[in-house]
Amino acid sequence: MFLIAYAVIFYILGSQKSIQGIIDPGELNKNGNENSLDLPINSPVPYADTQTSRVIASYVKLCSNIVHSYEVSYPKDWFTSYIEQSQECAFFAPYAFVVPQDTSDFFVPVKLEVHSILDWPNLQKLYLNPNDFQNIVSIENKEIDGKPVTKVKTTATGNGSQKRGLLGVTYLIFDVEKPVVVSYSQLDETEDIGKTEEGLDEIASSFKYF
Repeated sequence: MFLIAYAVIFYILGSQKSIQGIIDPGELNKNGNENSLDLPINSPVPYADTQTSRVIASYVKLCSNIVHSYEVSYPKDWFTSYIEQSQECAFFAPYAFVVPQDTSDFFVPVKLEVHSILDWPNLQKLYLNPNDFQNIVSIENKEIDGKPVTKVKTTATGNGSQKRGLLGVTYLIFDVEKPVVVSYSQLDETEDIGKTEEGLDEIASSFKYF
């Protein structure tokens, strides 16, 4: 009987020692108490879970025009400038520039113009048809934020301010009261057309009235 009791005690002591060998007491106290074993295991968050809004905010700036009540976003490494408040968020370029007092002959890569609905038929006639100053390359109809939009690509004939063969891209954004024209005119053969057109696409697709 004594031998049986002695064997049981020896077995219990041996089991406790084995458990301590598996679980280091130092590991239990790393977080201050033994309950740390119940904490969830930290795992890296998948890259694809990044919020879209954060991605957009990382590469664009926002711009608002309180006179015409609209806002747009444009590439963060671009510039915009104005003299009068009505011109705010109307001129854009991938370089710094100064807006002159007379903008009738002012050329900047990207312009945004707000028109009256009464101008819409003439705007369509001007931009959707070949004329002395442009040849039509392509016309694409789409929808942006619920508004009908027409994207027109042209090449210059050389009879206007652009040299022959330079590219033009125009967005005609329809609105029942104030339609908008967002246009890009290539000013030099060395321009990065692809990058500038991406900037134009961002401005046109983000346009909205408030």
